[in-house]
Amino acid sequence: MDSQLEGFLNSLAEAERAGGRVLHELTELAHSLELREMLKKVGHDEGYYAGELSAHVRRLGGSPSTRTGDFVEKIRAVGEFRGKLELLNRGQRWVIRKIEENVPTIGDGQLKAFLVVMAEGHRVNIGALEESLKQGVV
Repeated sequence: MDSQLEGFLNSLAEAERAGGRVLHELTELAHSLELREMLKKVGHDEGYYAGELSAHVRRLGGSPSTRTGDFVEKIRAVGEFRGKLELLNRGQRWVIRKIEENVPTIGDGQLKAFLVVMAEGHRVNIGALEESLKQGVV
């Protein structure tokens, strides 16, 4: 497996693990039941993506990372709940951007298809969270 691709996939998996951990913490802080359910769903997605990224690394002959990214500490450092949610969406946008930058260079069709679906899942989750923020369901 190409070391650059392995590094890219592992960095995404680390970010997804961090997102999952952060979402678990944010779910506990949510006052609205609707927001709590939405955050649980997004957290579930993050865990799924992390697992799938690791599986692709293994399938392609690489070594999956088990680290969790530093995004957890960045979110914890933000004082207000709304700010944490806004930073969460910025992190989701970072993942989309990284996928879009790298997808054209990926030759493996199965991995490419997964990454396209993953980016779309992040877009959906960003939209749902933005709608909650707009409606003040925080």
